[in-house]
Amino acid sequence: MANTEYELSKELDLDALVHLENMFVEFGREDGMAAGERNGAIEGRVMGCEKGFELSREVGYYAGCAQLWKTLAQQDPERISEKSLKKINSLLDLIDSFPRQNQLDDDVVALLDRIRGKFKTVASALQTAERYIDAPKSKMFY
Repeated sequence: MANTEYELSKELDLDALVHLENMFVEFGREDGMAAGERNGAIEGRVMGCEKGFELSREVGYYAGCAQLWKTLAQQDPERISEKSLKKINSLLDLIDSFPRQNQLDDDVVALLDRIRGKFKTVASALQTAERYIDAPKSKMFY
């Protein structure tokens, strides 16, 4: 009888240990999920700021070139044709339609592709080799 009681208590202790292990696994999972949500939100915000800055820098470059060409066309109308001026104004309209705030319903990538294409068309019409050169990536770490 003593032998079966020992086996029964050994079996109960094993069940308690399995339950204890499962309990700690669940606590660890919950703590990991909470930490992941916090870190993910911070990391996502930093990534969003970096990507937003890169997009804005590129669109700003295109806007600066287009404004310069438009000013040049106004100062010296013989240098830039009326057809090219219409293309420049079309590029400026596209740039003006680029969203300044984060909106979920805007397809920013498609609009940026259209701006890039229009910029290449205008640069070709003006016979200039102007092109956007992406700046080197930041060496900052967060």
